[in-house]
Amino acid sequence: MSSARRARRGWFSKNVAALTSLVITVPLAGWWTTHSDYKSWYDSEPRDAVVVADGGTPYQGATWYAASVEENPEPRRAGAADPLPPDTTRVRVHFRIQIDNLAVLDQPGLGGCQAHLRAPDGRIWDEDILADDFQDRPNSCTGGYDEKPQSWRGPLAQYYVKPVAGKPYETVAVFVVPKSVAASVQPTITWTTKIPEYLAFPR
Repeated sequence: MSSARRARRGWFSKNVAALTSLVITVPLAGWWTTHSDYKSWYDSEPRDAVVVADGGTPYQGATWYAASVEENPEPRRAGAADPLPPDTTRVRVHFRIQIDNLAVLDQPGLGGCQAHLRAPDGRIWDEDILADDFQDRPNSCTGGYDEKPQSWRGPLAQYYVKPVAGKPYETVAVFVVPKSVAASVQPTITWTTKIPEYLAFPR
């Protein structure tokens, strides 16, 4: 009678199939997560420029004209401006728009615009929404409505504009950017519904 016995299967031997599936699924899950994150970022990145021409460019139901850019602008209202971080400066941009059909103002599209400055290296700055002292026009693409002057608005009343069909009007955006890029940043406007497209205003 033989005293030999069958060797017990080790833990690794018993779990070869599970370990093999892990070797496949872990890298696959990592790739899928990375791919999904990249796709989300890529899909939300404004990368297709619609360049505004000298004679005007139709977009989002309006005609857009060249923007004017001021570096280190003077405040429009009296009072001491808030101090800026070191080595930064303000940039004020006036966007010029014309609407031929005022019904556009009541439809989704033109509203909801967001102004930015884009550096040649791809960095983007959003407008400084607290820079009231440097604003002299509405900061909305649809203008501001002022059917009748209101006493409680005081000096702000001048910033309200009701667009007139076929007549250009301007909106303003103020930014704080590093001094090193102030001369090279390009004004842009985006809409979440139009990304990856964005409006680009050459300087």
